[in-house]
Formats: sequence, C-alpha cells, structure tokens
Amino acid sequence: MRKAVKVLAVTATVLGMSACSTDTYVSKENIDKFGDPQVEKFLIRECIVPERDIRIAVASHFGFDKSVLKVEDQASIDRLIDSIRKLHGQIAIVGHTDYQGSDDYNIKLSLKRAEAVKAYMQSKLDPSRYDWEIKHYGESKPIADGTSVQANAQNRRAYIVFEQTQTQQENVFCEPPEPKRKVYVAMTSHFDFDKSELKPIDEKSLDEFANNLQGLNGRVLIAGHTDYQGSLSYNETLAERRAESVLQYLQTKLDPNQFVWEVKSFGELNPITQEQDLDANALNRRAFVVFKEGELPEETGSSE
Repeated sequence: MRKAVKVLAVTATVLGMSACSTDTYVSKENIDKFGDPQVEKFLIRECIVPERDIRIAVASHFGFDKSVLKVEDQASIDRLIDSIRKLHGQIAIVGHTDYQGSDDYNIKLSLKRAEAVKAYMQSKLDPSRYDWEIKHYGESKPIADGTSVQANAQNRRAYIVFEQTQTQQENVFCEPPEPKRKVYVAMTSHFDFDKSELKPIDEKSLDEFANNLQGLNGRVLIAGHTDYQGSLSYNETLAERRAESVLQYLQTKLDPNQFVWEVKSFGELNPITQEQDLDANALNRRAFVVFKEGELPEETGSSE
C-alpha cells in the first residue's frame, strides 16, 4: 500500500436462515442491483448467520526480514479486534514478503508474519470463539512491481479477513474451514475522483488475481468504496459502480460458472484512513476483492 493502511470494516448482509455448509444463500439486494444470475449465491463452507460481518485489516509495516508487528499495525489490528470481540467467526490471515531472499526462506518468513498476527490477536481475544486459518505465499504474490525500497516495503504485509459464522459448539453440523483451501486478496486502489473505470495498473493486479484462481472453484466477494466527497447516496452508487467494474473485468478473465459472487457497496462509510487530504482520498477510492476456495452449490431445478 502506498500509505499506512488502517482497518477496513465491512458489514455484509446476506438474506436467509442459518444453516450449514451444504446450503447457499441468496442475496436479494445483489440480485436487484446487478440483475446477473452469477451474482446470486455466496457459498461458504462455514455456517453463516443471517447478517454477517466481514471485516478486513492490513498489516503493512513489517521491517526487512522481520515478522514483529510494529505499533502502527498493532493499532490497526486492535480496531478490528474491538469490532469482533463479541462475535463468533472465522479468521483468515495471509502473509507475504518482498522478493529478497530465496523462495524457501520467504515462504517461511511469510508464515512467521501470519503467525505473529495470529499470536497477537489470540492474546487479546478468546481464541475458542474463532476458527483460525493461516496462509503464507512468500514473495509469489506481490502487490507492487519492481525491486525498489518502496515496492519492497509495500510487499511486506499480511491481510486479516474476519467473517462472522456459527461455531461447531453452536451447531454441531458446522464444519471449520478446510485447512488446505486457498485464500487470495486483492485491492484496486487507483480510481480517479468520481470515476469507476479501472486503470491499467489495477487491471494488471486483477489479471494476477485471476491467474491465481485458474483451475479453482470458490467464492469471490467484491466490496466497493469511495472517499468522503459527495453525498452518502451518491457515494453508495459510485462505490457500486466501482465494484461492478471489478466484477465485469474478472468475469472476462474467468469462467463465471466456476465461482459464486457477491458484490457489496459501502460508499464512504468504511474508509481505510480517516484523513481527508489528496493522498487519503486516493487511497479510499478502491475495491477490495477476497477469494476463498470452496465447493460450488449444486444445481437446482429439474433433473433427469
């Protein structure tokens, strides 16, 4: 990220009754908004609740060859912790490094970074309330091109994705996440003021994201956001257009039938940073994309 990235808090409403991994959920809001048969079901293996929270934070201040959390990232994670303390859910933590070092060393270092985030969170939460999922990709999925000092700093990061679910204690039929499933996160953060068109730099990022998904099945959540400029209603519409731009682009790169999709608009309500200068506004004009590997829903309707 170009600047220190703070907490992104996302609340996603999914209509339906709580159930287990074989069920899917239809979001009437998204059907109405997008009219796309692919934007109908958001499949998850865990048992979701009717109005689930999805919250994302980024730790982006790791030192070279270090896995120790800095104060800035502790503060960011603390805000996420405070928002989920009374919830049950599943927490996925995804660690990354820059290019420096061997592939094997960087895989291990990215694991240390993810584990450092997990240890910090577990020291401040009741770990039994959550299913924990650790992913580590070394240097293989950079968000910044090149080998400059700035690019290396941006690529040393960890994502934290929380999704509210029921637990096995609440419902014995609920399954924890599959340990070996893949989880990928991307962010398009170069939208111009009052625009929803993707820039080439974000198309390249989405191309890499789509390449990661080749041969996989699962679910994709796209969350659109704006800066504070404009009315609430206008910004909600603009954020929707940005999320839809990402959806449409990804569906030209992937077989839409291999995934279940959910698109959500948050307007200006969940900024990455509370600042209101030009750099902060630019950072808040973005869409966040999360993929989690999983089984597709069974086809409904007549058979034979």
